[in-house]
Amino acid sequence: MKKLKRINLILFFSLFILSPNIVFSQISALKLGIDVLLDDHSELVKDKKIALLISPTSFNFDLEHSIDSLSRISKIKAIFTGDKFFRSTFSDASQSEKIDAMTNAPVFEITDPLKKPSIEEIGESQILVIDVQDVGIRFFNYVTLLAQFLELARDIDIPVIVLDRPNPINGLLVSGPVLELPFRSRFGVYPIPLVYGMTFGELALYFNKVFGLGAKLTVIGMEGYQREMSYRETAIHWVPPSDHLPEPESPAFYAITGILGEMGIFSTGVGTTRPFHYILAPWIDGELVAHNLTGYHLKGVRFLSVNVTPYYGLYERKKVGGIEIIIDDFVNFDPAVIGLAILRVLYKIYPDKIPLDNQSLSKGFDTLLGGAAVREAIIKQVPLNDIILSWTPKIQEFLERRKNFLIYKE
Repeated sequence: MKKLKRINLILFFSLFILSPNIVFSQISALKLGIDVLLDDHSELVKDKKIALLISPTSFNFDLEHSIDSLSRISKIKAIFTGDKFFRSTFSDASQSEKIDAMTNAPVFEITDPLKKPSIEEIGESQILVIDVQDVGIRFFNYVTLLAQFLELARDIDIPVIVLDRPNPINGLLVSGPVLELPFRSRFGVYPIPLVYGMTFGELALYFNKVFGLGAKLTVIGMEGYQREMSYRETAIHWVPPSDHLPEPESPAFYAITGILGEMGIFSTGVGTTRPFHYILAPWIDGELVAHNLTGYHLKGVRFLSVNVTPYYGLYERKKVGGIEIIIDDFVNFDPAVIGLAILRVLYKIYPDKIPLDNQSLSKGFDTLLGGAAVREAIIKQVPLNDIILSWTPKIQEFLERRKNFLIYKE
């Protein structure tokens, strides 16, 4: 494992060659992977034909998009994104392809993360460059795309460079059950926890080695990054990866309530000014639910009884009751446990309103969580601590493996 780190990281991550006694907080400016590449290692892509996997979030510290930064020194032959493309395009002569107006590179919008690009789409590219702002949650579409593109790079035998960015939840927090292989889907293909506490570059190293993807992988690390940093502390402008993740703290709330929203019976606040901060329904007594949740003594979080009007989505333009989730400690809270506690309390109070025993209605919940065991345990009223203990052994295995792929000190 040490050999792997030397090959892939030491040349491109300057903190590795500094004194081991360095005090990280003394480094005033954080540099993203894209900035480190362009400032210190541009020879890796200079005059090369490259394919890009990017998103609307792929800006450098100075708010220049990676497409533009890289196009000045490289020849961009293909642009891939898991979003609707966000820049001006025109159609080619056959009207079958979108072309980026600034670089004349063909654009491919990937609507199904499980579908790999074709060799024809990669075209003449000599290197695949990945630069995406992750949200730190397994079911985010770019986590699946990362795995798919590493496999693609291996299959067509071209190098892949991942430009690292902060984990917005933080680089310490690991939470939730590990994905069970029968539940592989576009929302996760490899057995990692719901919240994995790694940067995108670290996750790429983990996928590539642990799951035997075998791509010729280089990770360009950040400078000045500390694992415990909140995204606000990085001083990097937050570009929302989704309309419903408007703030740098949004992924933390999404990790708690995103799965609950899949059941289609709660509003999670999508359609309000605070998406994913709430659990709302006309039949919820917020004071009763908040009181019951307080009894769990959950770390880093409080609950407030509210009445809120979503302006679109579920319960559109209706004032509905429920709870607001307030995170007091973004390092020590546990999103999966909090979400589980909320569901367990709601099922205990309103069993007739929550169709946990209906596998069809609960399919989305099981898929995002990565298994059916948690839902089945709640039906059986298994104590909260026992449910947590059921996923702990696999979490411990993950943590032990994860140590070998961390670029930044814990």
